[in-house]
Amino acid sequence: RGHHWLSDEYYYHQCLSSKSIFILTDLRCMLLTYDDVLNHWKVDWSHVYLDIEKIPEVLDAGQGMGITFSAYMDPNRGASKFFKNRRKKNRVIIVPSREETKIIQERFNYRLQQTKKKRFQPPSEDESCWNRCCRCL
Repeated sequence: RGHHWLSDEYYYHQCLSSKSIFILTDLRCMLLTYDDVLNHWKVDWSHVYLDIEKIPEVLDAGQGMGITFSAYMDPNRGASKFFKNRRKKNRVIIVPSREETKIIQERFNYRLQQTKKKRFQPPSEDESCWNRCCRCL
């Protein structure tokens, strides 16, 4: 029903708690939260895959496993609309179990690799050191 339903195609979701869901589509990842006052789901944040800086990392948090990644903010939203800069935002997704974390990471990485960007592709063994350096990413 929101503005993403015309452009995005559903791929995967994971319930993080009773009031938050992480969703992967063919174009973006997003975190939905449930608003008790208005009695509906709203998009807390979303990022297009091309704005994600590098492959997400798994971390072991105190309350469960997590996935962390950095993404550039949309320059046309919020305060950055006036300054036209692309600030980076770190996102952490806390997942209740290790198995669910592994599933999310695999599906997230698969979606990122579908973008065909070199920074998301697994390194091949025949590449030289120069091709794997940060200048090429």
